[in-house]
Amino acid sequence: MTICTAKNYDHMSQIAANILAAQIVLKPNSCLGLATGGSPIGTYKRLIEKHKNGDLDFGEVKTLNLDEYCGLSKDNDQSYDYFMRDNLFNHVNINFDNVNIPNGLEADAEKECRRYNEIMAQNGPIDIQLLGIGTNGHIGFNEPSDYFTLKTNHVSLTQATIEANMRYFEKADDVPKTAYTMGIGQIMNAKKVLLIASGESKADIMFRALYGPVTPQVPASILQMHSNLIVIGDEAALMRVSK
Repeated sequence: MTICTAKNYDHMSQIAANILAAQIVLKPNSCLGLATGGSPIGTYKRLIEKHKNGDLDFGEVKTLNLDEYCGLSKDNDQSYDYFMRDNLFNHVNINFDNVNIPNGLEADAEKECRRYNEIMAQNGPIDIQLLGIGTNGHIGFNEPSDYFTLKTNHVSLTQATIEANMRYFEKADDVPKTAYTMGIGQIMNAKKVLLIASGESKADIMFRALYGPVTPQVPASILQMHSNLIVIGDEAALMRVSK
């Protein structure tokens, strides 16, 4: 495990973008595991800047996204498909045939999980998986549980996660209650994992995830077992880890 303490969110984003960019430069046809939410937005902005400056070519890059809400179309501005296009894909020269995100409108959960598992098998292994972390320790939408999930699964979101996501929706009833998510086993199969976190609200869970017992009640704790984990957090998020 390598832990890097950044000065602030912008510094964290810069470091994370540099690591992802280096991966693409060294292997132009890299398979990237990508995340959504507030944490990676700054990272994606810096990747866009590198591309526009002529320093980064996404032409051969393949991507596998962690998760997607159930019930939202790709054109819904709160879907993760929309998020990725708005925050990265529409601004770089990526081939959309190489972009993979779970289909939130597929009502047959078994069918969609099987489809995404097949896509991951065909495109993987993931060279580097970008992750954020929820305040309850979820990675992707793998919520606290009695067991670690292995492959793509259909999950009911916890009340904590629903409440955390309310700020993105007009009203509470609009927040999806279920999602499709890459499994813990699939995340752990990535050659390298890049975990980013920012803000004091993440301080407790970062300490528990990185130094507490490995337990499915804190899904991110399994990352302690990964052979190539890079953690980048700002001073607030790593205030307990750095002591």
